[in-house]
Amino acid sequence: MKFVIRFSILLVVLGIIYWWMKVVTMAPHRKRMTEQTGTREEPRRTSITLDSFLHVQQLRKKQLKHFCNRFPQLRSMNTSGSAEHLLSSMTLSHKLMTLYCKPADVTIDGWEELVQAMERRSDVTLRNPLPVDDSVPDDLSKFNPTMFTQVLRTYSKVLFVGDPFERLVSMYMQGNAGEISFEEFIEDILLMETGEGGVSSSSVITLCYPCFVHYDYIVMVDFLRAELPHLLRRIGLPDLVEPPPSIDRQIRVTSRWLSNNLFRRLGRQQSLQLSRLFSWDFAAFPLHNSLLGKRTLAKNVS
Repeated sequence: MKFVIRFSILLVVLGIIYWWMKVVTMAPHRKRMTEQTGTREEPRRTSITLDSFLHVQQLRKKQLKHFCNRFPQLRSMNTSGSAEHLLSSMTLSHKLMTLYCKPADVTIDGWEELVQAMERRSDVTLRNPLPVDDSVPDDLSKFNPTMFTQVLRTYSKVLFVGDPFERLVSMYMQGNAGEISFEEFIEDILLMETGEGGVSSSSVITLCYPCFVHYDYIVMVDFLRAELPHLLRRIGLPDLVEPPPSIDRQIRVTSRWLSNNLFRRLGRQQSLQLSRLFSWDFAAFPLHNSLLGKRTLAKNVS
């Protein structure tokens, strides 16, 4: 009987030692994997409170306002070409009374599918909608200045901001991978994308004119999953409308791993040139986790 008890205790002790050794030996492995892929485990919490959402919006607007104060010339559009450029980046939903802007290469995790679905549903209406002028066309290219001013004054305006480097990776994978190297693709970008003040013509600042259009909501694509439920309620959609499913976490991990590996192929000079090319975006928005943002200095924004 005593032997059985002692044997049982021995098994328990050995089990505890084995478990402890496994934890100790696996910890460095997890750390190496994290460093190699450039990813970190996401927190379990995927939502935020309304107060937190509104507070974060105020912080983003404050940073953008500070940037716009430094560049007063960006507060207006002096040419018809600038207006056409802006309208080409915007999408309008009369039913949701929402106008949103994003670079063409930014994938918004289910948002556009949701807008299209809401347009088709007859059982969904906004809470307390404002009257809509029937003379306002659906096609933004047909807007005159008066119509555009009316929409800007009455519709909810949403700006989507994505990491510039991840946008470049997405462009490369969709259209150039297998044809040219990533380094050659970046060289082409550096030659062709330079616009006003040496800034990329595909910068969010140059595409969506956030110093001219006073957006009600600034949404960072990386945080869309947590913020989308509050955004839907704030634009007036009823509680029965559920946010679309988010992109699978494994896809995000793989995408981040790919971005890290492609970034390592770039020389320091190329990465610095890219950071200068998107310096307005880095100064105007909280893009601190961007690979390029780590090499973007305040002196790049002049």
